[in-house]
Amino acid sequence: MASDTDWVTLLATSDRRGGLAAGAPLKSPAELIWKVALNDAIRSSPVLRDGVLYVTCRDGCLYAFDATNGKERWRYQGGAAIHCTPALSANLVLAGADDGSVHAVDRGSGQRRWRIEGAGEVWGSPVVLDDRVYFGSTGGDLTAASRATGQVHWRRQMNARLPATPYVTERVLIVACSDGRLCAVDRASGRDVWTHRTADSVVASPALAGGMVLAGSEDYSFYALDSQSGAVRWTFKTGLGVAGPAAVADDRVYFGGRDGFLHVLSLADGRELWKSRPMRAIIAAPVAGPGFVCIQSFYGTTQAFESQTGKELWRASLGGSVASTPVVSADAIYLATYSGVVYALR
Repeated sequence: MASDTDWVTLLATSDRRGGLAAGAPLKSPAELIWKVALNDAIRSSPVLRDGVLYVTCRDGCLYAFDATNGKERWRYQGGAAIHCTPALSANLVLAGADDGSVHAVDRGSGQRRWRIEGAGEVWGSPVVLDDRVYFGSTGGDLTAASRATGQVHWRRQMNARLPATPYVTERVLIVACSDGRLCAVDRASGRDVWTHRTADSVVASPALAGGMVLAGSEDYSFYALDSQSGAVRWTFKTGLGVAGPAAVADDRVYFGGRDGFLHVLSLADGRELWKSRPMRAIIAAPVAGPGFVCIQSFYGTTQAFESQTGKELWRASLGGSVASTPVVSADAIYLATYSGVVYALR
């Protein structure tokens, strides 16, 4: 990221590490540091910054927990269920809710700084570049607003549900649409720059690496598109649809499919380098780093693999989690489950 203000995609960067730089542990976590049970399900991923773990919940709250002991520092009530993974931008935590609103909350105090009203659920994370916040909704609205004040600069209708987190660059905003389109729109004006149409819905948050937009579709394909023109660079066929976002690290593309495999492709040409043994359906984003990749499958088994060979490093089974990506830090691994339990392990 260019600065601590920018949060350009789901979990900050295309490696899905939430801005963290720590390596992965080489053995299975064996100790429970703490766990917290919330009042409802969690359908998002936690994020960690400066010793605080931020978690959203379907009970309508954004929580801040002390990462060392799990004690609640504050909670913010958004007024509607929250499925959105929070985004961090300097002193703010940003999250959307199922009533169409997006909230900017002070990271230190938990007090609201601003709120934007909208139509349709906001399931994707808001993304930030410079002083602009961008987000889509299932009502089809794509919105650009001031990071400082929440004032809306432009809003346009995409005529499709926008369930995923966009990717913002200096020039464009990459948007996944439920009608099968991957679109680039000018981030200053919201006007169309290019469109690529797949054969089925695109619900996976796009990644960007090597001058390519990387995203899977429910049409059983994974796409690499030229980020400037939208032209197809390469495609890869899967056994079932792809609903989970990809992660990119070390010139490798990692993504899970509904076919239950973690697929690992060459960024350059889309060749499959290896794939995991079959798991349950995967719709969560992997987290990738130097020498490792970690993924959580539908029923809550978290597995870490050596990125070069696919050798399993460890696994942990803690219960169902539909769409959560683990936080891998130097001190602990943090997991959120569908049942509403947050774990810290080492």
